[in-house]
Amino acid sequence: MILRRKLLRDMRRRRGQFAAVVLTIFLGIVLFGASYDAFLNLKASYQSLFDDLRFAHVTTVGGDTQAIADEVAARPEVVAVTTRTVADIPFRLGGNHKLLGRVVGLPAGSQPEVDQVMVLRGTYLDPARPEGVLVEQHMSNRFGLEPGSSFEVLGPQGWTQVRVAGVVASPEYIWPARSRQDILTSTDDFGVVFAGAGLLETLPNTAAHREVLAFFRPGSDGTASEAVVRDIALRHEAVDVYTRAEQPSNAALQEDVQGFGDLSLMFPLLFLGAAGMATYVLLTRMVYSQRAQIGLLLANGFRRRTVFRHYLAYGLAAGLAGAVPAVVAGALLARIITGFYTAAISVPVTVVRLHPETLLAGVLFGLVAGAVSALSPALLASRTTPAEAMRGSKPPAGPGEASSRSWCLPCAGCLPAGKWCCAA
Repeated sequence: MILRRKLLRDMRRRRGQFAAVVLTIFLGIVLFGASYDAFLNLKASYQSLFDDLRFAHVTTVGGDTQAIADEVAARPEVVAVTTRTVADIPFRLGGNHKLLGRVVGLPAGSQPEVDQVMVLRGTYLDPARPEGVLVEQHMSNRFGLEPGSSFEVLGPQGWTQVRVAGVVASPEYIWPARSRQDILTSTDDFGVVFAGAGLLETLPNTAAHREVLAFFRPGSDGTASEAVVRDIALRHEAVDVYTRAEQPSNAALQEDVQGFGDLSLMFPLLFLGAAGMATYVLLTRMVYSQRAQIGLLLANGFRRRTVFRHYLAYGLAAGLAGAVPAVVAGALLARIITGFYTAAISVPVTVVRLHPETLLAGVLFGLVAGAVSALSPALLASRTTPAEAMRGSKPPAGPGEASSRSWCLPCAGCLPAGKWCCAA
């Protein structure tokens, strides 16, 4: 009880230094909570979009697509299979701006079973309007294309005008990457539209290729299922096979998200390390300034573990005081960061959740940082010997030496001058 009251007095007397330590721990935990929760929210947002739009687990290119689709569809782990045509052809917008765009085939009137699109503005493809197309959102934002706008595509008969029926988001082009070799594609040079069979039938065969998309049952062994589909595709002479993880847009996104997750641990550790150093210096100075009191307490029967707990509690108190409000602030800040991030890269689905494991980890990080930084000063205080502590902070430099003079007496010549005459 005595030491606990003394600890509170010590905190009040050094409240400026204590507040600085608490603030540093607070910033570290806020950074951790906000960034790590945002990282988890981003992963959940992507996964929700992939599930809602049935993003393909495996895509095969070329070969006997009908045979591949039939054999893959017979597999028990496969929920749905879709075949489609994809063509890379020139687009012309505004009369003079040209780019190499991509036309992806969709069934008019209904969504495909795999790799669906989310209509953000306008309507889906209408079979009665074969000139209608759906423009991917990045191309729409770059060139100001809205429902009712028009632009031109190059076909065998020259430039053909198409009309925008709607603006859509696709799980394949959350990040608009042309290919795995060209991930950082400028929106000035690449755009994606989705069209029905009417437009695709007018395109040259040399510009188009056929694809098979497979979507697996939830809970199936993804790695094994991917290997089976790959074997089937290669037996039927497919020229390329790639999984969801290898799909260009998703591969770029996952690298970005993983980097975000790494930073969510690195920067908080820097702040917690700084807080730990500040707590260590503060407590070490406190121990040296209280050597006399420590010696007196030990000499009067206080146990060393009681002294150890006294100074260790200082670090734990700093960690707890910084961590508890920080985890709450971090959870609130994560919501804002998630919204900014998904808006910046045009993710149409934003999932924000409360993650209890992050709250618990934040509090534990604060307590561990405070305890580790206070451990050495607390051990120093508990191992101090009473005699050494109570003789002062500046003990003699070394053992004393015997005097070379055996005795000293006042003599008549020296006494009046106030001196002593010493005989060896």
